Amino acid sequence: MRLASTLLLATVGAAAVALAQPAAAAVALNGEMNAVANAYANGGATVTSSDHQSWSGAPATLNTSVFAQANGGVYRDHNERVSAFGDAQGDWASANAGSVAFTDYGWTFDIHNPNFPNGADLDAGRPGNGADWSYTFKATGDGSFTMAYDVAGFGDTFGLFGWQIAFSGGGSGGPDLNDHFDDPTASGVFSAAIQSGQTYTVSLYGNPNISAFGQRQIDGSMDGKFDWSIAERGGAPEPASWALMLVGFGGLGASLRRRRAAFA
Repeated sequence: MRLASTLLLATVGAAAVALAQPAAAAVALNGEMNAVANAYANGGATVTSSDHQSWSGAPATLNTSVFAQANGGVYRDHNERVSAFGDAQGDWASANAGSVAFTDYGWTFDIHNPNFPNGADLDAGRPGNGADWSYTFKATGDGSFTMAYDVAGFGDTFGLFGWQIAFSGGGSGGPDLNDHFDDPTASGVFSAAIQSGQTYTVSLYGNPNISAFGQRQIDGSMDGKFDWSIAERGGAPEPASWALMLVGFGGLGASLRRRRAAFA
């Protein structure tokens, strides 16, 4: 009798643990990161650096790094150059949560010749799907997708717009690139509703670009941190967990009745 009660209590305990675990809110389908840096000096040819990383089915950490430097020759004893650069990492803690970090996305101009165009960008011709970062998942229940963002600019920030959050299911609260053409600094929380059985893609698009004629000595960059999560609404137990719980409580009740009868 004591063994049976112990087994039933173990069953109820296992059911309680199962109920305490949140149901998976998403099934991971694929993730991708793309980076590009373009630079040209004194009207010369554009120098490009690009990087592409992706996974399918099983989430993995992705890293991209780009650096492009265009040399514009020597003008009045100055070595003319334009550089564009950036590093990024995307981490998936699970199908339901992760983070993206962009570090030192920007450029350096050291141009003294006033007669030719110069420029740099980190968006034109991005490889892959054209986004800096993207994640596609299938929702397993009704709920929400949220992404907290924190973007900061350093040095000469004109032309560093930051990143735009694009979600295939709509949403609100993301940064507006048009509001940050001269300083990308912004923070907030983007949120969107998700429906069970639907497939969604969330992407981050940067739009940093600058070009002009003439003399320019500037050094500017930006960092961006994006923490995202997917959660089901409510948190009702799954049917299998309810069944296990009911069986456990039913068996425990019968055992206790038998024990009371034995001691009566």
